[in-house]
Amino acid sequence: MKSTFFIVLFCCSLTTSIISQNLNESWQIGVGFGIAKFNESDAGYIGDQYIFQTPRLNLTMPIGERLSVDGAISFNTINDVGIMTNSVKYFSMDASIRYNFDAILNNFSPYLFVGGSIVDSERKVTPTFNIGAGGIYWVSDRIGINPQVYYKHSLESYESMRSHIQGALSIIIKLDWNNLFEGGNHAARSSGSCN
Repeated sequence: MKSTFFIVLFCCSLTTSIISQNLNESWQIGVGFGIAKFNESDAGYIGDQYIFQTPRLNLTMPIGERLSVDGAISFNTINDVGIMTNSVKYFSMDASIRYNFDAILNNFSPYLFVGGSIVDSERKVTPTFNIGAGGIYWVSDRIGINPQVYYKHSLESYESMRSHIQGALSIIIKLDWNNLFEGGNHAARSSGSCN
């Protein structure tokens, strides 16, 4: 299921990038980690108060001047990081719509987002409704550091999950789709002119 998700996500991103050339310069891919925090009363039910997730992968696609869509997937493949030990699993697939604000101090680009997740815990898969905020601090033209915080609300009718907070920290790479495709077209034209 996880490999199928990546294949579908890659095909959709490739198709959309070919159709929407004017938006491709600000596509972003991220790799990082996250921590889910449950309150004390829910921790006894879930099995842990803090759950560490790594890797966390995300892909962001612009859909307008200030709006973008972000998809993320989080695993907890490492259960002991020294200061934190996981005793339960936590796998989530997240989708969000971001509203991007103007950059602050030229390098930090904040945003707010709403969306939803599918969270797979020890019991079963559960949907959540998410709100949150984050930002990207650009250390260069193509590389940034992305902290963000989710509030994941789980309805009381779902007994398998509880509402919780998830923090994430990722390294972001800006994808330059235009140069990729223009470079390929240029190479094709150059090889054609030699014949």
